[in-house]
Amino acid sequence: MLQADGRKTLQELSEELGRPKTTIAARIKRLEHEGVIMGYKAVPNPFALGYRLLAFVLVSVRRGAAAKEAKPLQQEVAEKVLADCNGERGMPFVEEAYIITGPYDLLFKVWARDVKQLSTFLVAYLASNPDIQRTETLMVLEIIEDWRRRVMPPASPA
Repeated sequence: MLQADGRKTLQELSEELGRPKTTIAARIKRLEHEGVIMGYKAVPNPFALGYRLLAFVLVSVRRGAAAKEAKPLQQEVAEKVLADCNGERGMPFVEEAYIITGPYDLLFKVWARDVKQLSTFLVAYLASNPDIQRTETLMVLEIIEDWRRRVMPPASPA
């Protein structure tokens, strides 16, 4: 219920679930403490903020031995991309970054305001990073469903 509407009050939850507010509050506190509930925030609509293009960018990182105790190069590259794109005016918004298996090492979910911004990110920014060997970009033509509208069901007990 909180996934669908994180602004519900304890009173509303109590009435809808038929449970005492104290029980609901204790359960929420436990879920927060256990890390099941990671936080609460407003979820903006990227289109309303001027982002018109969504792309998934696959990145292959050069191979090389990482120094002992150092982060893997994939993680370093991903963190640099995220840091460089955070709040930088000409850069797109990188919403998500993953280290993945397969022929590529990284996957970025990228929101761009227009084709020029995405092109600059791909052709100038990523291509100038010596640790990036190649990229492949998948343009989203239509969003069928995304996390903003989905509710994750609880895991089934094993």
